[in-house]
Amino acid sequence: MKRLFIGLFATGVALGASTFTSLASKRRVATYYYVLTSSGFYRETEEEIDPANCLGNANHKCYVAYSTSQGTSFPVSAMPSVTPIAQSANNGLYIP
Repeated sequence: MKRLFIGLFATGVALGASTFTSLASKRRVATYYYVLTSSGFYRETEEEIDPANCLGNANHKCYVAYSTSQGTSFPVSAMPSVTPIAQSANNGLYIP
C-alpha cells in the first residue's frame, strides 16, 4: 500500500511540475521583404514572395529580405549596408 501511495504521489508531483513548464517556443525572425519595382527602387511589401514573379530585365535581385526594417523603400543605388538574410536567385523585376 505504501508503494502505491508513493507512486501516486510521484505521479502527482511530475504532473504538477509539468504544468508550470512550457516547451521551448520557436522564435520567429521578423522578415521585411523588399521587391524591385520598375522605377529602380526596392519597396517594402507585405505580400508573400513568389519567386515565379521575378520577370523582366534588370541588373539587380528581384527581391531582398532583411531581419530589420530598412524603411518603406530605397533606391538600388543606395542599398542598405546590412547584409540581406534572403534574396532572389535571379535578377529581374517583381511583377505580381
